[in-house]
Amino acid sequence: MLVVLVIAGLAVVACVMMVSLGHGGEMAEFPPDAPPLDLPEGSRLAAADILGLELPVGLVGYNTHLVDQTLQRVALALDERDSRIAVLEQRVTELLAARVQARQEAFARPAEPPRTDHEPDVPPAATSAWEAGRADAEESW
Repeated sequence: MLVVLVIAGLAVVACVMMVSLGHGGEMAEFPPDAPPLDLPEGSRLAAADILGLELPVGLVGYNTHLVDQTLQRVALALDERDSRIAVLEQRVTELLAARVQARQEAFARPAEPPRTDHEPDVPPAATSAWEAGRADAEESW
């Protein structure tokens, strides 16, 4: 009986050594237990998407892979948004500078008086009344 136990023990030790050296085969890959996160693409990501996000929880805590993936997507979205904001701010700055420059050029020129190329039209009734008044004034002198 002792001999059988020794042989069984040696067989168990040999099997453990074979498996630990990689001769026992590989473990099968299983699909992840958590469903994919339904987040929109980076440029469409909004604060409401992040607030409504429910990360799957396992026995030990959050699924590290999904949390890392989510944080990377949020970081990319913020980076895209920051770069777009920087470009738009640069455009606004350039437009304001051009507007200020145009105003300075407009006000830097000397003002010219308005010119007219024609004589104003005087109605004939006003002319005759004026001449009549003038004639009366000359007589009274």
